[in-house]
Amino acid sequence: MHHRIFSSDSTNRLLGTPTTPENIPLPDIGSTSPRRRRAQRLEEVPPRVHRHQGLWRRIGEKLPPQISRRHVSVISVGGVIGTGVFIGVSNSLRHAGPIGALIAYLITGSIVWSVVISIGEMVAWLPNVGGPVGLACLYVDPALGFALGWNAWYNSSVILPAELSAAAIILQNFPGINQSRRLYISVSVLLGVSTFVNCLGARVFGEVEFFLSLFKVLLICGLIVLSLVIDLGRGKEGMIGLSRWMKPGPFVTYRDIKPSAWGDFLGLWTVIMQACFSFFGTEVAAIAAGEVINPRANIPRAVKRVWIRIFLFYVGAVFAAGLIVRSDDCRLGPPQPNKNCTMNGVSQPYNANITSSSPFIIAVEDAGFGSTLKNFLTISFAISAWSAGTSDIYMSSRFLFFLAECGQAPGFLRKTPRWRLGRMDVRVPYFSVLVSFLVGLLAFLSVPSSNDPTVTTKANDVFKWLSSMTAAASLLSWVGMMFTYLRFFYGRKLQEATDPEFRQNHPVLYSNRRWYHNWQPIPAWYAFLSCVGIMFANGWYVFTQKSFPWRIAEEPTDGPPVVDPDIGPFVPTFISSYLPIPFFLLCIFGYKLVYRSKMVRRKDMPWNNGTVPVIERRRPDGFFWKIVDALF
Repeated sequence: MHHRIFSSDSTNRLLGTPTTPENIPLPDIGSTSPRRRRAQRLEEVPPRVHRHQGLWRRIGEKLPPQISRRHVSVISVGGVIGTGVFIGVSNSLRHAGPIGALIAYLITGSIVWSVVISIGEMVAWLPNVGGPVGLACLYVDPALGFALGWNAWYNSSVILPAELSAAAIILQNFPGINQSRRLYISVSVLLGVSTFVNCLGARVFGEVEFFLSLFKVLLICGLIVLSLVIDLGRGKEGMIGLSRWMKPGPFVTYRDIKPSAWGDFLGLWTVIMQACFSFFGTEVAAIAAGEVINPRANIPRAVKRVWIRIFLFYVGAVFAAGLIVRSDDCRLGPPQPNKNCTMNGVSQPYNANITSSSPFIIAVEDAGFGSTLKNFLTISFAISAWSAGTSDIYMSSRFLFFLAECGQAPGFLRKTPRWRLGRMDVRVPYFSVLVSFLVGLLAFLSVPSSNDPTVTTKANDVFKWLSSMTAAASLLSWVGMMFTYLRFFYGRKLQEATDPEFRQNHPVLYSNRRWYHNWQPIPAWYAFLSCVGIMFANGWYVFTQKSFPWRIAEEPTDGPPVVDPDIGPFVPTFISSYLPIPFFLLCIFGYKLVYRSKMVRRKDMPWNNGTVPVIERRRPDGFFWKIVDALF
């Protein structure tokens, strides 16, 4: 969000006038010639905060706020609950064991907590400048904001086909027509309905996602209660207690690496990476700020409360799954090399024909609760994955629209055709939604061949690699956010040291701080260093292999590439683990090369939050909504 988004005429009209979002003219993004951009950089421009708020005002006029506090609070909790918690727990158990997976999710939860409270402090100070992307432009460098925006768009876009294909694969066990054709139909229907919901405007999306997110929250709470019931002896296996922790054991020695303690740690480290992928999206409240009613009050409130519910839901689900399912159960997925798995208490070699399943469905089968509950959970998991995909379309389309408004994406993505649906005025960035829909078509790459469903096509391999890159992209987003906060924090400390009256002159800057903010910058440094370490150690396993040749291309005389049943082909695994890093750096340095942007010096950071919307506190009407408001 460089100052090039303002035309020279607009700037001249502002000279000598008060600088507020109300009197800042809307940017003329069409004036992008190199000569004009060079001239604009030499001209006097309004303060940076007011420019960003003027841009945010323009976005608010194009997309009127229609998402209320109850929407954003519940969506920020349930909107990110998808296959990561219901299905992904399977990989966590078989890689680290019940205690190892629990510790890994506790560590990841603490990282997420540190990220969320840091973002919450900044968003509470400036809720109307574009969330983490706008804050990065103001306190670090516009190049970092550019890279964070495109990285966030890529992440939410590629997760979309992953969620849709997961929902379709969950439904593949239902009887009926040919498996491949059934997957095609499932992906088509799910993608079509998700796109249709997003075409009806933010209010319809908010209502639909509100009830779906509430359903997912109730579902995960019900699964935790059901798991405890099974563990306490209501299933046909009788009392289970902590026996799964004793046998096969609390930890899994990853690939029998010696010494065993080191193997246990590597299994835990592998699950931390998986958990980061599952947790990503907790900052959705800040992303949706442009279409949130009264963001000054509702966005900080949602950000402050969301971490504990996400933390408890995920950690609670992993704890419950570890009580009721053995970590070496064959149905959790392919075991590690040279290891047997267990089926109905009997150790046996792994059978590739056994379909991987959720630990909760496995527990229901073993408890003898019948097929009705199993089918209900299967459909519920598919609905949860589809709901997460619907949220991904919303987020990716709004990221594209925001980037286009900043002049960092094609201009046609800014168009928001207007029409009426009953009494509701609908304005949607349809071209951005269309681009998100086109990316969602990648979900069809996961459909197996109709002639031989066991054959994995090259396209399917490419799709897996693209999906695996989202984990590194997620961590890059967190790293960028924490770097922004650290600059924000030390810039404020510099002002406090140089100006004894800084606190008295900026009371709003300190009014939203809570007791845990007194610990800063320790939580921010903890999250920043942890994310950097996890990101660079993401593909650690490929560096330990010396028994296979590294090949980046195939020749006709080459044999088949070495493929690990658990990790996949080694070279593509390495590339997909680290490719987002050079792309992220390319976005930063490419922007700096083109627009000559400079890092904001600490002494030049803005500490005037401009015109922030007035907080309007409204109490919900009705007994049901009062309960929802109290919980969320």
